[in-house]
Amino acid sequence: MHESNLYLAKIEMFFERSCGRGLKTNQRLQLHKLVSNLVFQSNDSLHDRPDVNFANTYDALTNFKANLNRRKTKRDLLTSARLMELTEPARKILLSDIAFVFRNEIDDYTQIDLGNTKHVELLKIALDGSISKVTNGQGRPVNEALDEFFVGLRDLYETETGKSAIAGAHFNGKPKTDFEKLIYLGYQIIRPAQEYQAALKAYERAISRNS
Repeated sequence: MHESNLYLAKIEMFFERSCGRGLKTNQRLQLHKLVSNLVFQSNDSLHDRPDVNFANTYDALTNFKANLNRRKTKRDLLTSARLMELTEPARKILLSDIAFVFRNEIDDYTQIDLGNTKHVELLKIALDGSISKVTNGQGRPVNEALDEFFVGLRDLYETETGKSAIAGAHFNGKPKTDFEKLIYLGYQIIRPAQEYQAALKAYERAISRNS
């Protein structure tokens, strides 16, 4: 699993633990959007390629989702041929999100069954994550993406857990609460070598700028 996906899995785990129950589909979708946008901003591979057309990629992904919603039979299967019709980098982006979202469900994307309600919901989560990347990923500074992550994480955490999203410094320089660990894990996606204190300062600046 790619290192960024390890951070994604840990963030999901700590958020689920904070809720004290399994995550609902809408909660998982919102969390995945926040994290996947930040991951995309930390990955320069798309920005380094001169042939990337964000508008075309967005159209390809949204058309794919529209076709999914218009499918005629519940037993319609997602085949390799249908997914391979997507152009690069749309296919690359979607396969990455599918790998993360379906990580506990299937061994290969060809096993996605559109007759399975859970598979359909997970595929939509993967598609929405991919679409949000190319919608918001047109060269924004990383600090803006980080601000969006921190503010969105705070709001989602307080709404879903009923707890205050409080973060503070500790004598050992380590995160203590689940929310502090969520902040630090998100920060490590773009600054893997930094300590928790740096993540805390970045979080405080983001909240201050957006209050």
